[in-house]
Amino acid sequence: MQLSKLHKQIRRAVEKKKANDNQLELTPLVDKPVLRRRIRRCVETKEKDERELTSTSRDERIMDEVITKLEDSLPRFGPLYIVEQDSIDATKDKAWQHLLKNSASSELDQSITMEIYSSAIRKVEQEAKEAYAEKVSGIGSQFRWMMIKDGCFFLQLALLILGSSPEHLGYPSNDPIFGKKHNKKDVKKWIEAMLFPGNQIPLVVLHKLMNQQFFQDILAKRKWEPPQFDLCKMVLYDFLVFPARKGSNQGLCRKERIVNSDQPSDLLHGLQKLVLGPGPPGHLSNEYEAADDDIDLEANEEEEIGRVFPTTIEDNGEGGDTGDRLRVILNAIGMNTSNSTIDDRKRIFPCATELKRAGIRIRKLKNGGARSIHFKSYYLLAFLYLPAFPVDDNTEILFRILKSYEISQQFGKHRREISSYLRVMSDIIQTPRDVKLLEKNGIIVGNSDDAEKLPGILNRLSSSCDKIRLTHEFRVLRSQIRDYSSPLIHYKGVINLVVFLTLLQTFFALLAYFKPPK
Repeated sequence: MQLSKLHKQIRRAVEKKKANDNQLELTPLVDKPVLRRRIRRCVETKEKDERELTSTSRDERIMDEVITKLEDSLPRFGPLYIVEQDSIDATKDKAWQHLLKNSASSELDQSITMEIYSSAIRKVEQEAKEAYAEKVSGIGSQFRWMMIKDGCFFLQLALLILGSSPEHLGYPSNDPIFGKKHNKKDVKKWIEAMLFPGNQIPLVVLHKLMNQQFFQDILAKRKWEPPQFDLCKMVLYDFLVFPARKGSNQGLCRKERIVNSDQPSDLLHGLQKLVLGPGPPGHLSNEYEAADDDIDLEANEEEEIGRVFPTTIEDNGEGGDTGDRLRVILNAIGMNTSNSTIDDRKRIFPCATELKRAGIRIRKLKNGGARSIHFKSYYLLAFLYLPAFPVDDNTEILFRILKSYEISQQFGKHRREISSYLRVMSDIIQTPRDVKLLEKNGIIVGNSDDAEKLPGILNRLSSSCDKIRLTHEFRVLRSQIRDYSSPLIHYKGVINLVVFLTLLQTFFALLAYFKPPK
């Protein structure tokens, strides 16, 4: 009897083990990663490595300068930066009163309007609090009304930047902010404040506000077209105006491509998604927490910052090829005495003209962003596919903000995709000749006057980063380009000799035909 009971216990244990094994087989190997994107202030995470601490202190000084600028002159949004701004607070109250006045005709109606807004934000209040990296639960109703007043002022500025006139917004033409007298300097200040890391309103709040009657009436007063070449207007339209336009089918392809089933937490996150685009399958995206296995331990930092390709010089149209060859020779023997910043900076990618000479053709990606950059090589042809690079008056400030955003999100140096992308584009776009080549291929789009300044802008953006470590995908791309050798270029001398001998033979054949020997 005891043996039979023991056998039954063993049988139950074996069956239980089989059931657990089957259950383990059905369980996915990789659990869903934890989303790490939240609205964070410009603060640095302290690294353990002494070398990282040195770099962090430099980034921290940069952040201190920007935060000081925010406290001094830029409007503050949200609860993370508690700064006394009497004039800005008065402007927010004025914008809120303007909304109430245009939404209701009596004090009773205004009270009803206030309750409608309060009820709408109350539904997403907890989600909005969780969007911030720091706890804001102790604020209570003060947080809700901060979201309402700051959000309404934020949206009115966004609609003004997108081209809404004072008449659309209901303001007189001489209004100091929403009138016709604002200039580019004012717009730059607003854009910098609205996209500053940590100075954000959660998108769930902005969407609730945009669905209210006041903003719906503004959207109905004009015809909206998706912006094409202005990066700031693109992100404002795609993440604020487009979701609030009822019954609209414009911009669906770009909207689906940007969101990619992941809703951004704030506009700055949306701007980063707009620039990076969705990655191909297997891409090491930093949308989520990375495991230790995802970090490329074989990355050689010294190799990445070393000079791999020869530098070029500014082309003035007079013997550019000869000057480039001379510069290559001087660089090789260490006698380059030029004081040019672009010449002296170590490059790890060839520029566009060098790629063309190497037989690599540059083509524009139809869809996607920086994560979709790839290289394809065939026996005789090779192609480097790059996304469109919009250029306007705010290009430098937007990418500088994106770099600060990666720092504030505490991404490791090996996973800062925007910084890596800027480093690559800075190497590719070195001279006005490179700009013209990429404009011709439809990669650089926007104002031609702003495009001429692009080499200097990219150089400033990339040189301000301390030892940028390329992401895994860009390291693979660099290896592919470096290892490619076009047979047409490799056997160029032989091909030229064959062509010369063929022409020479044809010449003598024609000469013998027209002037036969005696």
